Amino acid sequence: MTVVVVRSDHGLMTGRRTLSRIPLMRGMKAVFDGCAPPGPLHRFFAAIGVAWAVLAFVLAPGPPARTVPVLAFIVLWTAQTVWAWLPPTRWVPFLALATLLLPLLTPPAESGLGEFRPFHDTEGSYADGALAVATAPVWFSLVLLARYRDLAWCVPVALVLAPARHFLFGGLALWPTWLVWGTGFLLLGSAFRLHALLYEARLRLDRETVAEERRKIAREVHDLVGHGLGVALLNIGAARLAIGRGDTAAATAALEEAERAGRRSVRDVHRGLVLLREPGQGSGAGLAPALPTAEDTRALVAGLRAGGLDVDLTTRGDLAAVDPAVGLAIFRVVQEALSNTARHAPGATATVTVDVDGRLALVTVADPGSTGLGEPASSGGGLGLVGMRERVAALGGTLRAGPAGPGWSVRATIPLGRVAL
Repeated sequence: MTVVVVRSDHGLMTGRRTLSRIPLMRGMKAVFDGCAPPGPLHRFFAAIGVAWAVLAFVLAPGPPARTVPVLAFIVLWTAQTVWAWLPPTRWVPFLALATLLLPLLTPPAESGLGEFRPFHDTEGSYADGALAVATAPVWFSLVLLARYRDLAWCVPVALVLAPARHFLFGGLALWPTWLVWGTGFLLLGSAFRLHALLYEARLRLDRETVAEERRKIAREVHDLVGHGLGVALLNIGAARLAIGRGDTAAATAALEEAERAGRRSVRDVHRGLVLLREPGQGSGAGLAPALPTAEDTRALVAGLRAGGLDVDLTTRGDLAAVDPAVGLAIFRVVQEALSNTARHAPGATATVTVDVDGRLALVTVADPGSTGLGEPASSGGGLGLVGMRERVAALGGTLRAGPAGPGWSVRATIPLGRVAL
């Protein structure tokens, strides 16, 4: 037995290349691709309407009272096939009703009566049946382009036009056919509109995902770089003061610490960027350092004290029992706030309080302002405060930062959610 495996994607691509070699197909593709959505669909249904209207004209070319409106309908939708003019949404229901009246008020065909029987008690000509199908672009344009509040009144009015035309004036025996085709095209247009809404929602979600990833990268890079630069600047300032008083050994030690802080910062940035770009590369490759926790706040303060920053730390509660996500937020808030103190208020004494109770973690970092012993750094764009707020808000907490007398205060309240056992 011989088994033949056919690759559907290869066959599909081959078929597309074969069709693209046909001049007519190339011309049709150029027409439909020549405008932005929903233009291509609008042109497609306009072309359907033209084809069926031409068929209705060919099947029943007379009398003149019928020929003129049918030809006008053909010219109208031929122009729409070429230019795909999309009217303002507030005009759509009125233009749709006016365009629908054009074939509805057309006199019935004089030949072929009784040949077409779509229903048991309904009979007419094939020409009149084709004219009913030719209204496809009208229904499609109505449901796709009109506003929702306009659809509420326009769709019922459009659906009763055909039976009203027959029972008031007579001559439209195929009015049930008009209703069936109109309802079908309305449902088809609704499906296209729903698909467009879902597609736009997916694009919006993709854009929000990309924006969130950018914010995450900005927060991580700021946290990794800001603290390292703050420690380096703190030690460089201490070295400058030591040189001023002639203490070469202290100046050398401070510069060595600044160098170590800079190297750690470069290494952490490299690791962080590798993890952000290739999340799966961290495991087993030595690239994924353990994320800081609430307990690491003590080591953070100790490192800043060694660099010359005067910090008073007070902790209450069991920091080890804090959830890792909340602990990371506590660490980053303290880190950013103390880095700001080192940059903008050198020589000041910072007070850090971390209070963990049963439901909330309260973090307060305050300083009295610059003491004049060092030169404050120029104010940046506030990205650190933005990052802190986003990180705390993601956990359902709040963060307030602002002047407190001559100094500055940062206060974060973070729900504990769950505690690690």
